[in-house]
Amino acid sequence: MLSPERTIEDRDAGDWDAPLRDRAHPPEPVAGPLISLAATAAAAPADTLRRFRLSQAELMPTVRRLELDWPCSVAMMQRFAEYVTGVPVCHPRDPGSRSGSPIPVLFLCLQMGLSAYDAAADESDDRRLFAFVDGLCQEAARLLSGIVLFTPDNDCWMAGNGAALHGWLATCDVRGVTVHRSQRRGASHQRVLSAIGRYVVPARERAILERVLRADATP
Repeated sequence: MLSPERTIEDRDAGDWDAPLRDRAHPPEPVAGPLISLAATAAAAPADTLRRFRLSQAELMPTVRRLELDWPCSVAMMQRFAEYVTGVPVCHPRDPGSRSGSPIPVLFLCLQMGLSAYDAAADESDDRRLFAFVDGLCQEAARLLSGIVLFTPDNDCWMAGNGAALHGWLATCDVRGVTVHRSQRRGASHQRVLSAIGRYVVPARERAILERVLRADATP
């Protein structure tokens, strides 16, 4: 989730509250693994999370263990859904899987986090939580770093700026929003990782995860 020399409280937050309006012309729209967001932007986070639970029956035993061990994980998954619901969906890594249907970013990230939690079954409670959050946030950063969404008047959203996408889209005409690649600071891997961790993980659990990081960094 974060390198040992960093905490979830992003130390590179000097421009955290910088305006999202870009006065320059945005770069060319992206072509690649992300596709149009028009079909997904209207979905409510709770509905998208419910779809995940209904469609991923094989992961539900892991979800139940996670929620039993860490009841706060219910709210964490809800917060994560709020943060990424509306992101353009991804084509599957294997074009032949799931009949080639696009997959919501939320699904891919939760799959990674829950698989990591399952793989850490023999670890302590704290380390299992760390595995879940790390898998979730690392996959989100992998998918969302370098991605910027623009409105026609050049307002933009980047996952590293700490604002939930669902709320931002509520203020836009989604038909005019386009997806672009960018090297902006707010689109960097580390900023996305830190912003999502800060938004999703409650303060108490954040402190627990930082203790795990410090323990791992101790010789």
